[in-house]
Amino acid sequence: MTMFPSACMWSYKIPMTEALNQVKQTSFHYIDVEPETLDAPDALQAKNDLGLKVSCVALDHKMPSGASLDGKDQAKTRRAINCLKQALQKSQSLGATTGYVVPCAHRKHLKPFGEALRELAEDAARKGIKLCVEHVPGRSLSTAKEALAFIEQINHPNLFLLLDVGHTLLSKEKASEIVAAAGKRLGYVQMNDNDGRNDRHWALLDGRLTCTDLQKTLEALKGAGYEGTLGLELSYDRVGLVSGFSRNRNLLIRIQECSDHKSLQEPESRRKK
Repeated sequence: MTMFPSACMWSYKIPMTEALNQVKQTSFHYIDVEPETLDAPDALQAKNDLGLKVSCVALDHKMPSGASLDGKDQAKTRRAINCLKQALQKSQSLGATTGYVVPCAHRKHLKPFGEALRELAEDAARKGIKLCVEHVPGRSLSTAKEALAFIEQINHPNLFLLLDVGHTLLSKEKASEIVAAAGKRLGYVQMNDNDGRNDRHWALLDGRLTCTDLQKTLEALKGAGYEGTLGLELSYDRVGLVSGFSRNRNLLIRIQECSDHKSLQEPESRRKK
């Protein structure tokens, strides 16, 4: 079964209807969005007309002022939970099957963060949505291993790991090993590349990610029975973004379909030291 790429739409700086048309023209069938992405005029209708499906929603992107899951203030936590429940409701209406949040900033707030996650995971389950936690370097759960251990400690049946391949390059982890360790706790996968120092969101194979790494990760995902899409979270200028999406979509499909992975050679001219 092919794991199809999904285009993360929050990097586009042009009208959303135009962005959706560009994504469709580059042969995408799935998109990842923020809760308000399709609120732009005619965007939802364009999404439907183009036959695009929403895979995953970044639930806590652009959280309003006075709302936070950092656990410093109960009123702010309650506002954040209510806001995220509204985002889950919108996600359900869009047909999304997965949503995610980033961890709180400091480890000392992990306990209240975990309590909020329990409530949100219950609400997400009622809506048929997997709730994931992303590992983010520089925050309380800076590695995928830490995030996975935290999720397993909470032990809620509807709480999963969002694996960000770009973030594993920063934390010096092997994405394929995280896939194997997570098993059924793996809820979603985002893919991008970087220089190993900063979260650049480059296209795949433009940075430290090698073709071998990518092949091993895709093989591990298939071996684990992963059934989600592969969220391409790329950040480029207008021309480069479309080019990156198109090139990476074709790369991911080709690797999966290729019977002899050794025939795929990494383009050294694109490597950034």
